[in-house]
Amino acid sequence: MNDTYIEFLVKKPDSKTATLLHILMIGVGAVLFLVGFFIDMRLLLPGIILLIGSIIPNLFTNIEYEYLLLEKELTVDRIRKQEKRKTVANYKLDSMVVMAPKGSEHLSRYAQLKAIDYSSGTQEGQPFEIVVDGKGGKVRIIIDTSKELIDAIRKLHPRDVFLQ
Repeated sequence: MNDTYIEFLVKKPDSKTATLLHILMIGVGAVLFLVGFFIDMRLLLPGIILLIGSIIPNLFTNIEYEYLLLEKELTVDRIRKQEKRKTVANYKLDSMVVMAPKGSEHLSRYAQLKAIDYSSGTQEGQPFEIVVDGKGGKVRIIIDTSKELIDAIRKLHPRDVFLQ
């Protein structure tokens, strides 16, 4: 049996804006709650709303992407807070047009296409772009890669994978 199976997990760094917003909402909410509790009851409700609302920016932190290459299909899962897993995309690599490092000249003719980013957003992750034919036309997918993942995809489509 000659099946290809590779898993690769990428952690997306926490957004500094979301972290700052979270801290700010907790601080202002706590102050409003305490002032409302001891001085003016009208400030109690906004304080409670801000404290409850401080959970929302926290949803956009601690995100991981898992790439699963099984035979000729790439599955992308998003994992939030190491608890909630959701499959966000499946791509058939039979319809792959090109795969190259992000910013490569091989991708210049596809620059106008919509890009879907499943990468960590850092250069350490070796971001690659994959152009595939989707249901609505061609789509660019940005993923982080490992040498093992690149080699496996290159073995499946040697003419379509570029390393520079």
